[in-house]
Amino acid sequence: MLVSFAWLEELVDLDGLGARDAADALTARGLTVDSVSGAAGSEVLDLDVPANRPDCLGHLGVARELSAAFSRPLLPRPTPPPAPGPAAAGAADIEIEAEDLCPRYTARLVRGVRVGPSPARVVARLEACGLRSVNNVVDASNLVLLETGHPIHAFDFARIEGGEIRVRRAGPGETIETLDGVLRTLGPEVLVIADRTRPVAVAGVLGGAATEIRASTRDVLVEAAVFDPGSVRSTARRLGLATDASHRFERGVDPDGVLAAQDLAVRLLEELAGGAAAPGLVDVHPRPAAPRALHLRPERVRRLLGYDPGLDATRDALARLGIRIQDAPGGALLATPPTWRVDLLREADLVEEVGRHLGYDRIPVAAASARLSPLPDRLVEAEERARTALAGLGFHEAFNYAMNAAGEDDAFVGASAPGQIVLTNPIAEPLARLRRSVLPGLLRAADRNLRHGAEDVRLFEVGRVFLRREADTFPDERPRAGIAWAGAGEPRHFSARPRPVDFFDLAGAVETVLEALQPGIAWARRRSDLSGLHPRRSAVWSSAAAGDAAWGGELHPDLAASLGLETPVLVAEIDLATLLSAEAEERAHAPLPRLPAVTRDLSFVLSAGQEYAALTAALRGVAAPAPVRFEAVDRYEGSPLAEGESSLTVRVILQPSEATLTDPEVERYRSGLIAAAEREAGARIRGGTEPPMGE
Repeated sequence: MLVSFAWLEELVDLDGLGARDAADALTARGLTVDSVSGAAGSEVLDLDVPANRPDCLGHLGVARELSAAFSRPLLPRPTPPPAPGPAAAGAADIEIEAEDLCPRYTARLVRGVRVGPSPARVVARLEACGLRSVNNVVDASNLVLLETGHPIHAFDFARIEGGEIRVRRAGPGETIETLDGVLRTLGPEVLVIADRTRPVAVAGVLGGAATEIRASTRDVLVEAAVFDPGSVRSTARRLGLATDASHRFERGVDPDGVLAAQDLAVRLLEELAGGAAAPGLVDVHPRPAAPRALHLRPERVRRLLGYDPGLDATRDALARLGIRIQDAPGGALLATPPTWRVDLLREADLVEEVGRHLGYDRIPVAAASARLSPLPDRLVEAEERARTALAGLGFHEAFNYAMNAAGEDDAFVGASAPGQIVLTNPIAEPLARLRRSVLPGLLRAADRNLRHGAEDVRLFEVGRVFLRREADTFPDERPRAGIAWAGAGEPRHFSARPRPVDFFDLAGAVETVLEALQPGIAWARRRSDLSGLHPRRSAVWSSAAAGDAAWGGELHPDLAASLGLETPVLVAEIDLATLLSAEAEERAHAPLPRLPAVTRDLSFVLSAGQEYAALTAALRGVAAPAPVRFEAVDRYEGSPLAEGESSLTVRVILQPSEATLTDPEVERYRSGLIAAAEREAGARIRGGTEPPMGE
C-alpha cells in the first residue's frame, strides 16, 4: 500500500521526524516498508500490510502505529457542523433484510453538489497513493477510503427508486450492470444493495451503473456499512471482481468506523463539491456487538516471549495501542481491544502486541532443538523409490494442481467412489474440487506437450488424492503414482521405424514399480471396468493380501475423442498406500540349476472374451513334476480359425533340480495341462496333438 508521509503528518504529530524515521519504526513493528520514494515534502512509503492488520489499510491506522511508536498524539480532524433543512431520515428509508451478512448500515444525504474536476492538490494526493482522479464526488469517496481504511459508496440519490435502500440477498437469476459496464448475473449467495425494484450495488464489492455519479447529479446518498468478510470474499471470487473495497471488507473493518467515515465524507463533499449535508444520520444497527474482553496472564507473556517484560511494561505497551486495561483476579489483566483491532481474538494475540511494541530484538535467541528420525518415513521412502523407478524407465516428473473441475476425474475412480470434495474458496472455477485421481492432470500435461510438437511423451507424477470420508472431517489423503505415455514404445533409432507404445509396454512400467516397492508379491491381472479405459486394453493389478493396487491401460476412444487427443495415450495409476499394505512372500535363494530345462509349447484356441489370466490360472492348478513357469510367446488370428477366435501359444518351462524328467512324466503333465485348459478355461488345443518343440 502506498502511504503519503505528508498525509500522515496531518493525522499524527511527527514534528522533527522524517519519512525514513517513520519507515524504520513501522518496519520494526512488523509493518515492513519496502521503499521510500519522492522528494522531501512529498515522500511516499511503500508499505507491506500483513493480512491480519486490516486496520492499517488506511492512513489513520498507520498514524496510530506511529503514535504508539513515538509517543506522539493523534491530531484532531474537523467535524462538519449540523446543517439546516429536512433530516436524512425523512428522505431515505433503510432496511437490512440479511442481518447475518450486514450487521450495520449507515447513510447520510448531501444535497446540492456540483460534480466537476477536483483541485490539483486532491489529484496529486490520489496519484501519490496510486489512484487516478475521476470527479470531485468520486474522489471524495476515495479520500475517505485512503484515510480511514473504511470503504464508502456514493449513490445518485435521484436514481434510487422510492428513496428506499434494501440490503438483501439477490434473487435467482437477478442481474446488475456494474460500474465497469459488465452485466453480471447474481444469485441468492450474493448480498446486494437494492432500491425498491432492483439491485443498485454489489455489497462490499462494486456499485451499479444505474446509480453512478454523473455530471447531472445533485443529491448524493453516502453509504458506510459493515459487511460479512466471508460473504464479500465469496462474492468477489464468484464474480471475478477484486476491488479496493472488497480487499478491505474481506479482511474485516471497524464496526464503529462507519461514523468517522461518514463525517469525513460529508466534510469532503461540502469542501470539494459545494454540497450541504442534511441533518442526522440514518444508522441501522440491529445487534451491536459487545466489547471483547480478553484475559492476559503474566506467565503466558513470559512463556511466549521468552523473557519477562514486567507488568508495568505490559500495561504501557497495550495502552499505547489503544487497548483498555483493567486488573483481573490472580494477577492477570483484562484487556478490551478497540473496535478497529478486529484481529485481536485471543490471549496469544495480546502477547504478540506486547512483543511487537517492546521490540522483536528483545526476544532472546536460543538454539532450536529437535528430534530427528534416523530413518525416513516408510511412505516417503516408497514415494522416492517410485520416482527413481519411473525416472530410470525414461519418464519425466510432472507437477500438477491437486484440484480439478467437477466430474473431471469420474472416468478414473469408478461408480462406487465417494463424491468430490468441493472447495469453499477455489482459486479458479476449473480448480474447484479436490482430485480423486492424478490422471486428469497428467492427461492435460501430455496433451499440452503433444500440441507443442512433442512426438514421444513419458510423464509421471507422485502426489496425493483426496477421498471423502463418511464421518471424519478431514479427507483420506492417499499417495498415488500416475503414468501417462504417448508416442513410441521404445527409444527411437535410425535403424528401425518407431513402434507405437502399447498396453504391454505400460504393463511393464507398472510392474517395474510394483516390484521395486514390494518385491516378492504375486500380482494378478484382470480386466479393468473403469469407464475411462479401453475395455480390451486395460487391467487392474491386485494381490490376495492387499486388493487392487494399480490400474491402467489405453484411454477409451470416446474419452480420447472428447479430450481432442489424436495420439493414443496410455495411463496408469498406482496406489502406494495399498501397495505397502501387501505382505511380501519370503524368497529363498537357490543355486543355479545343473539340469536342463524341459520346454513345451501349447497353442490354445480361445473364443472372444476369454482371458489369458483365466487360462494361466487353470494351468497353474495342475500339479507339476518340477518347478514350472508359463510364458505367452505368440498370438494368431485368421484362417482357419473362426471369426472372433484367437490362437495363443503358451510356453511351459519345467526346471528340475534333483533329477532329469522322463518323457512319460512330461507327457502326463502335458496331457493334464490340456485337460485343465479345456475343463476350466474353455480353451481347446489347436490342431489336436501338439508336437514338442524342444527339451
